[in-house]
Formats: sequence, C-alpha cells, structure tokens
Amino acid sequence: MKALFKNKQFTALLFSELFSVLSFSMYMITVSWYVVDVLHHPQYLGLVMAAASIPRMVTMIIGGVLADRIQKSKILFSTQLLQGVLIGILLWGLAHDSLTIALLLVVSFFIGCLDGFFFPALSSLVPNIVSQKELQPANTLIHSSQELIFLIGPIAAGAILHYYNFTATFAVSIAATVIGACIVFPAFIKDAKPDKNKEKTSFITEFKEGYRYLRSSSIYISAISIIIIVNFFVFGPMFLSLPILAEELGGSALDLSFLEAGFSVGSLAATIFLLFFTLKKNRGRLVLIFLIASVLALGVFSQIPSLHWLIPVATMIGFFGFITYIPTDVIIQEKTDPAMMGRVMSIVFLASTAFDPISQTLFSSLMSVGFSARILLAAFAGAGLLMAALVFAKAKKWRNMQ
Repeated sequence: MKALFKNKQFTALLFSELFSVLSFSMYMITVSWYVVDVLHHPQYLGLVMAAASIPRMVTMIIGGVLADRIQKSKILFSTQLLQGVLIGILLWGLAHDSLTIALLLVVSFFIGCLDGFFFPALSSLVPNIVSQKELQPANTLIHSSQELIFLIGPIAAGAILHYYNFTATFAVSIAATVIGACIVFPAFIKDAKPDKNKEKTSFITEFKEGYRYLRSSSIYISAISIIIIVNFFVFGPMFLSLPILAEELGGSALDLSFLEAGFSVGSLAATIFLLFFTLKKNRGRLVLIFLIASVLALGVFSQIPSLHWLIPVATMIGFFGFITYIPTDVIIQEKTDPAMMGRVMSIVFLASTAFDPISQTLFSSLMSVGFSARILLAAFAGAGLLMAALVFAKAKKWRNMQ
C-alpha cells in the first residue's frame, strides 16, 4: 500500500478518477431527479440511461483497440474534458428553459460514446503502472475510492438540490470533471507510448483477436457470465428503481441520495474488506456464492414497503455485488497478456454495459404497459437466481479455481 501511494503515476490516476466519479455521481442523481420530479416522466428514465449505454457498446470496441495503440493518458484527459463540455450544454439548456427529454437523450448519447473510450483506457493503464503483486490492491483501491465518492457524491448532490437548485449541481459536476482531466494530463502521467513500429491492422481485426483470446479459456467465459448476471439482473434494475420507489413512498431528492448512498456504503464495505483480506482459497466458489447472495438480496429489496428499510437492503446488495465483481475483474487482469489488455478489458466492459440498456429498456417498457417496479424487481431477481445457479452448476473449472 505504501509503495502504491509513492507511485506518482498511480496516485495521479487515482485522484483523477476520484474527481471523474464525483462528477458522474452528481450528474446521474441530478438527471434522474430532474426527469422524475420536474419533467414528471419516470417511464423515460430507463431510456435516458439506455441512451448512454447503447453508444458505449459501439465505441467500446474502438476504445479497447485505441487503448492498445495510443497513450492511454491522452484518452483519459480528452474524454473528461469533453464530458465537462457536454454537462455544460445541459446547464445551458436549464438556464434557457430548454432542458427537455430530447436534449437529455442527445447529451446522454455522447457521454456514453466517451465512456466507451474512457473505461478501457483506465482499466488497461493500471497493469502498466503497477507491478504484478500490486495489481489486486491497486484495483481494490480504485474500486474502494469509487464507492467512497459514490457515497459522498449522491449525498452532496441531494443536499445541493434540497437547499439550492439544479444549476448548482451541474456546475459542481462540470468543475469536478475538469479538475480530473487536468490531473491526468499526459505530461504528468508520462505513461508508456505504444510501439509506433508495430504493424497496424484494422480495428475490427484487432477486436476479433481479443474476442478469440477470451474464447480460448472457460475461465474467461465464466467470468464474463458472472459480470453479465450482476449488471443485468441486479445493478441495472435496482438503480433504475431507486428514484421510482423514492417518489412512490413520498420521498425527496435527499431521500433518493440516502438510498444511493446506502448502496455505496455496502460496496465500499466490500472493497475495504478486500483491501485487508485477499481471497486465496476457493476464490471461484466464493465468488459464485456471493453472486447468488446478491440476487437474493434484490428479491428482498423488491418486497420492502418502507423507504427507511430499503436503505440497509440496498447496502447488502452493494456489498454482495461488489465482492462478486472485484475479484472477478482482478482474476481477468491476472490472466491476461499485457499486449491484449486494452482489448480484453474493453470486451469485459462491453459484456457488463451491453446488457444495461436491454435491462433498463425492458424494465421501462414493462412499466409502461402496467407492471409495477416491485413486481419487475422480483421477476429480475428470480430470473437472475436461475442464471446464477446454472453458472454454478456448469462452470466446474471456475468453481474449483483457488
């Protein structure tokens, strides 16, 4: 841990990511509450989120290849600056009474495009600036700092919305993302530049190479299946339901922030646990057990009638979900050739994000025809439990992995 904090490249990356997550967490709760409370269109909330997820699936393919081709810090710097510009457009729309669902959809679309470049570069940069033995604590520090900010960010946004207005939250979000971009300026990070003499092939060809690389091992297939289940059946429907349940139970923006903060407390607790306790024996089996626990917790969440009791259950979902996700992510990085890291991590992120728009659009569509959020949450939990049990039964190599 001391060595990591003495690593100036890693420290700069960590703090840049902190400001980026702060910006995003405040942006998401602001947009969610604006759609539900001001525009009064909760049925469109899933479409707004999906508008960011769908283009991410396309740019993720390009982003993974770019992360193996050009300096990764350049990607991180550029995407954060452009995200600040996009949030600025929403601030302009708000000031001119033009912040409509259509504008939110357009801006969300382009933010999703930027995410497709940002995340493969971030994830593949970590193994390049830390040693192999520092890989797990480095990843855990990044995830734990993310969850700490996802705890602080929603509460801060909720408080600002409660005592001030939407203009203030958008302004703080813009400032945070610009600061994050400045910290990760390439001249400060000085990360390695890919070999310019390497023979270039098409983006699609290189992406296919990464796909074939993943298909070569059942470990990768099991890992991606686990990530898909967590995101599609647990995280996607739960996050979409938070503002809907908060309004249904008579809550305010501050209550919504406490709900999101409850999830962040659980995920932060999971990352802190993993900082001090490394899963060494029966890692594969433990990950699958935690996967099943996260789906069961969502089932309980769907039946809670009290806003206050929803918070501790959201904490449980965050804990079980992240103690499933982080070791799976670390195992993938441990077993991946550095030359393939950008493409592999782009496919991993693609596996998690490609099913988000499907999950959220399906959830919103079923709500629009009369199904309640609680019934849909229970249905997603039941289907997720069946899928998790299937993976547990079929993934013998993963289950027996130490």
